[in-house]
Amino acid sequence: MPKDNRDFFKTKKIWSEVKDELLGCYLVPYFNKILSMGNPVLYVDCFAGKGKFDDGKGGSPLTALQSLDKSMAVYRGRFPMPSVFMKFIELNYAADLISNLPEHSKERCEVISGKFEDNIMPLLQRSISQYHQLNVFLYVDPYGVKVLNAKLFDSVATAFRTAELLINLNSFGFIREACRVKKISFRERESEVFSDLEEYDSSTMESLQDLDNIAGGSYWQEIIDKYGRGEIDCYDAEKEFSRLYKERLRKNYTYVLDMPIRLKPGQHPKYRMVHATNHPDGCILMADNIAKRTDRLVIEIQSGGQMSLLQQTAENEIISEEILMEKMEELLENTPSFTRLNQLLANFYNQYGVLCDLSRLSSGRSGSILKTLEKSGYIDVQRQPAYTEKGTATTFWQEQHRKTISLRKRR
Repeated sequence: MPKDNRDFFKTKKIWSEVKDELLGCYLVPYFNKILSMGNPVLYVDCFAGKGKFDDGKGGSPLTALQSLDKSMAVYRGRFPMPSVFMKFIELNYAADLISNLPEHSKERCEVISGKFEDNIMPLLQRSISQYHQLNVFLYVDPYGVKVLNAKLFDSVATAFRTAELLINLNSFGFIREACRVKKISFRERESEVFSDLEEYDSSTMESLQDLDNIAGGSYWQEIIDKYGRGEIDCYDAEKEFSRLYKERLRKNYTYVLDMPIRLKPGQHPKYRMVHATNHPDGCILMADNIAKRTDRLVIEIQSGGQMSLLQQTAENEIISEEILMEKMEELLENTPSFTRLNQLLANFYNQYGVLCDLSRLSSGRSGSILKTLEKSGYIDVQRQPAYTEKGTATTFWQEQHRKTISLRKRR
């Protein structure tokens, strides 16, 4: 039976807060960057909801508008403000959403009442025909996976000046439906796998083609067949599907990261937040954002507020400095020429996942991986500017405000 979601907006659960924090903390630097470029931006919340929970806490539309306000406050008066279009698609609660939008933001907002799948392509086509240098950001947080469409995400990447996605992927929902369509027994108890997940929608798929459209290919079928033969368990199947789903996105987006949301240590992820971009700066910002949200997720949700001496990833892994050093050296072995720091860091996160926050890799603090490698003579580092105004060599470890760093393994 479909899960009853009528009470979803009564109170905002902590994992919903983590999702909105992930969105809001990324959107501020995103809007900062886009506004400074001077080109128009289209932001689409594809399943916007009411905009506000009954307990007074804001939802994703208010999170996005607050982020935009912060960025506009920084840049107002410094240069002509480009057009910003905030679009909110909502099927069931459009009237509530309109009433919950702040008055000062309504002139740049449009609430589109109806289904995402009926409205998204006409909206994107109208927008690109009017603004040829348009940047687009899609926030896709559906109740289930049925409406996800890989071809849509492909087309967004090629049609717009820049395109970014933040997708709530209900990976276990996909596994369950894939088993049903292929007539393979789902061995786990659904009440345990999908417990506490208000977003879960058990709407069913009709065919293999429906699942191919979501996944962007048939690669998932081998995973489900292996699960059916008992060669892997459901957790392994979900992890492999998520990995290949990200690989599929990388056909059109250079950098793809994900953050698994699990409520207890060792529990299957309830879903994964997947971010896709073609820009290294965006990848680095989201990776650092995920690392910071992971601290909150692990401490407040999984550990009941109990602090840990060792930092964990969202996969509940403890990553030592030795592991980070090994992986960075491996990456540098395959980086023979001087490479910009941000490009290298984005490649690290894209290849190995969000193993740590940015400061552990690249910062001026004692013990950071790249600072240690520079000190040991493992890498050559070129900084611009190379010297301070007093004539001493610069030692900064982040690129910003006309400061650049290039590095390579020492030959």
